[in-house]
Amino acid sequence: MHVTIKQPFNDAQTWSQRVLSADGIYKQVKQLLAAEGKDLPTTLRRPDIRLILDNNSGEELKFLNPGDHAKENTEIIPADGDSKAVMVMLQGESLAEQMANAARLVEMFDLAEKGLTKEFVHALGQGETKGLVAEAYGPAPFAGQSEKLVALNWKTQNSDPLMVDPVKTGGCAYGARKAEQEAVFGVAVNVFVKGTNTVPECAEGIAMCIAVSEDWETGEVSTRPIVPSVAKEFYGVHYDAMPEIAVSAEGALLEINLKNGEAPIKPRVKSVGYSAGDQSYSFGGGTVSFNF
Repeated sequence: MHVTIKQPFNDAQTWSQRVLSADGIYKQVKQLLAAEGKDLPTTLRRPDIRLILDNNSGEELKFLNPGDHAKENTEIIPADGDSKAVMVMLQGESLAEQMANAARLVEMFDLAEKGLTKEFVHALGQGETKGLVAEAYGPAPFAGQSEKLVALNWKTQNSDPLMVDPVKTGGCAYGARKAEQEAVFGVAVNVFVKGTNTVPECAEGIAMCIAVSEDWETGEVSTRPIVPSVAKEFYGVHYDAMPEIAVSAEGALLEINLKNGEAPIKPRVKSVGYSAGDQSYSFGGGTVSFNF
């Protein structure tokens, strides 16, 4: 196979600073699987812990989300109606850490009885909840959101069981939702390292994970990279079962391993060119071009 690289990177990049496009990688995966009549399998992903606070203060409360969920727009929580609760996402890499932070907030501000208060809103604005709160936004229906919290039996990457039971009171509720399936795959990048007097050796293992999501309003598909150390927390024992793909150092798809007992799927490469990042692959009798 002969590969000609005309313009592999833009003017801002060098051979020691390569940035691969997650969108470009996913497009190749999607089209190769479509040509094979297959879909990208999903992987079970653990939920994050949510703390739900009902506004029982009797007055409208306003604040800015610490996590900028609303892009600097003010969060306005009404004093009455069906939707007068706040959704709080907790800091912490693990579910246990997030639950501990939720319990700490409840104790600090007496949230179990009072729910959302001016004191808590003030603390958000003054950074007094830093290290505990990742995001806070609303309004949301307290009863409806509280009902979504369920007993969760999760297994970590090491197969250690982790039980999370929801806590519900008159003013607040915190815990986990049901774990959901997510489209995600691991990416092994074929990078070779040469020693002084050795032949080049290819690096082993997953370098990055790519999650794929679809906007529920627009249907727009987007990707986000997740480093493996974080992905292992997100997917727990299911991490090792997620699909794995291999790409070249330039981002060209080499194979897809769905980990379903079948042989990896490999594209038959007809030509590869990088004048604007264009690649052509042959699937059976047709040719598909990818633009990055």
